[in-house]
Amino acid sequence: MKEILLCDNGEYLRVADLCEKFNVNVNIDAFSDPEYFNTYPNEIEKQLERYKNIKVCSIHGSFTDLCFGSKDSLIREATKNRFEYSYEISRKLGCKNIVFHHGYVPGTSYPPNWVKRSKIFWDDFLRNKDDETVFYIENLLEHTPDLISEVASTVNDSRLNICLDIGHAHCNSKTSVLDWVKKLNKQIGFVHLHNNYGQEDEHLGFEKGTIDFLEICNALEEYAPNSIWGIETNINDMESSIIWLIENNFLKA
Repeated sequence: MKEILLCDNGEYLRVADLCEKFNVNVNIDAFSDPEYFNTYPNEIEKQLERYKNIKVCSIHGSFTDLCFGSKDSLIREATKNRFEYSYEISRKLGCKNIVFHHGYVPGTSYPPNWVKRSKIFWDDFLRNKDDETVFYIENLLEHTPDLISEVASTVNDSRLNICLDIGHAHCNSKTSVLDWVKKLNKQIGFVHLHNNYGQEDEHLGFEKGTIDFLEICNALEEYAPNSIWGIETNINDMESSIIWLIENNFLKA
């Protein structure tokens, strides 16, 4: 059975209860804000204490205003600095999976050159990282799967993989979610699961919105069978989404 976790969106007290109730793992989100640890220096210990009987599988890394393929070397350097911070936080939390945004905005940079700069960035960043930690590039605003697929292929390192956010693909893309799954295929190592109505990133439960969740989950089973599934709905829709996975035989009760 695949690894399924809850993305806690900083609400670790409420999400920990659901993790224990349904025996699933957790993705910690609070430290995606690089100022959070400085503001709340004891927060790592507090969250680990609450999650002591729950596997911390992953974290969402820093992402605000960052872009690893930027033409501006100062932006790339700031991105590397924040990514290093996220890596150190992951080591303190004892988890081996980190999800990052890429920062690419369609129409603002020539994609082939952006990919070349991305390879230089990742070759440098990965040089001193341990062999067990895996970093995932998450889609956001781009219209097709081509950009992140090309970055992953060009870097060609087992420690760099793709996080397919199906909600982002549905509301920001000209390509169907099913085609995203088919195109990226086994490059998908992580999935963010949530629904919307195709207009904005609402983070709704699986039975709300216009994504055909049964079709997509079956496709993920076929094309990306080893991917980690992260439930990234809003907290109020999280339990019903877990139950949906159980009722459709994607998660054992």
